[in-house]
Amino acid sequence: MKRVFKTKTFDRWARKVVADDLLCQAAHEIEQGHYEADLGGGVCKKRVAVPGQGKSGSTRTLVAKKHNAAIFFLAGREKNSPGSDFTTKEVEAAKIIGHVLESADIEKLDGLVATDILKEICNVKQKSN
Repeated sequence: MKRVFKTKTFDRWARKVVADDLLCQAAHEIEQGHYEADLGGGVCKKRVAVPGQGKSGSTRTLVAKKHNAAIFFLAGREKNSPGSDFTTKEVEAAKIIGHVLESADIEKLDGLVATDILKEICNVKQKSN
């Protein structure tokens, strides 16, 4: 399985809404090609169910999936939030951020984790510790 990260901004939002284990499960589904929409530029939209709600009534996330060794959760919103979906500006920003992250090598990703820009939420290394 690829390493799974969330950005600092996504982490602030997700703390109140969705647990890391559910994000790890969603990342695994993305690796298998299961997501709601390919938005281009290596970014997809993925629904993540929270306990007590099905996927259709839960959260939506924007995820960069193109890196050969990592998946990045970039943005999230609850279905009941105002507006019908992510705005065009949000999607375009996710594509820009995703492109930068997807070009980073492992050392750069580790550096972004060390400086709290990214938070790693699941990978094989962590599970063996």
